[in-house]
Amino acid sequence: MELSISTNNLVNMKSLLTFIIIMCLFTTLNAQNTPKHDATILLDHYQNQRYADAFSYLHGIYGDTVADTKILSALAYTAQMSGKLPQAEQYYLRMLETDSLNVPVLFNLGNINNRRGNNAKAIIYYLKILKKDSTNFNVYRQLSTLAKNVGDFGSSIYYMQQANKINPLDGDVAFDLSIFYLGLKQIDEAEKVISPALEADSTNLTLILGKAKITFQQGKTAETIALCNKLMQEGDQSGAVISMLGTSYYLEKKYQPCIDTYNKLADDVQTEASLYYTGMAYKGLKDQRKGIAYLEKAIDKAISKSVDTYYGEIGESYDRLNKTKLSLSAYQKALQYNERPVTLYALAILYDDKLKNRKMAIKYYKKYLASKPPKNHQQYMAYSTSRIEALSR
Repeated sequence: MELSISTNNLVNMKSLLTFIIIMCLFTTLNAQNTPKHDATILLDHYQNQRYADAFSYLHGIYGDTVADTKILSALAYTAQMSGKLPQAEQYYLRMLETDSLNVPVLFNLGNINNRRGNNAKAIIYYLKILKKDSTNFNVYRQLSTLAKNVGDFGSSIYYMQQANKINPLDGDVAFDLSIFYLGLKQIDEAEKVISPALEADSTNLTLILGKAKITFQQGKTAETIALCNKLMQEGDQSGAVISMLGTSYYLEKKYQPCIDTYNKLADDVQTEASLYYTGMAYKGLKDQRKGIAYLEKAIDKAISKSVDTYYGEIGESYDRLNKTKLSLSAYQKALQYNERPVTLYALAILYDDKLKNRKMAIKYYKKYLASKPPKNHQQYMAYSTSRIEALSR
């Protein structure tokens, strides 16, 4: 009886072993039939930055139905690097289904949406990262930029402040945050932000510029001059640097260096301030003629080239409201800035029709004709000539 049971057990065990061996062989054969990429070929594509070829190579082997996260990651990466952003996004989203707080995947999804201009969607992905990693410096930097892009300036500054707390030595964040504080006239806060970063990287030109902006606002002219000269020596001859340097020289009563500095600006980029300080520096050197010349140029810069047009439009509106005196005053102000033919003609009509002043009407009709009106004014010119004849009788 016992021998019979042992024999049956042995038969069963053999059958089970045979089944296991068959399944193992099937699995091995099936694995051998599964397509697999050649790591050497893929590495060559990567090293030569042929990401489009790498994507085509992987996609040709695995297609779109692959579930292996490592393969999905490679497909997403190569698609992203080769500019195939919609495809890359779909691969990353499939990876996110298995791990909703996968930081690298979320970061890539945020980056893809940022590149595609979908700021609001990018913000959502970056905020998800903060749920898992609330001290991620790069995420706060990205969020600051994105919030600014969507007009949420309060959040933008908050994220920038958080990034600065995490890494106060990062030059870009320190500079941007200090400029924000300067805009709010919080000069002490701006200095607190810029100083540690500049101490850590004393040759960082961006931080030197930020420091110069702060010292300039503080009225520390000697320090501003030193910082701006350092920037100039490194090739930064931007309008902002020249303006701070030239003005600081003037305030230090170093008139010739002030003039020399502002002369570095081309004529077409001179500003009202640069011309004013140049003029005042010449006055400081007792060169009154050059002082007058530059101050007159400053006046020209200060006045809009279109101001006469604005007064002309005001004059026309008053005329339509039958407020003749106000209309006359506006037209006369327009002439102080530019004697446009259209303004002269409007005054002639006003004196002729509304004020019945023959002498002044003739005067402005003649001035209009002498102003060389454009060719499309033929009918106005003819009318002016006829009115001069009629009013002169």
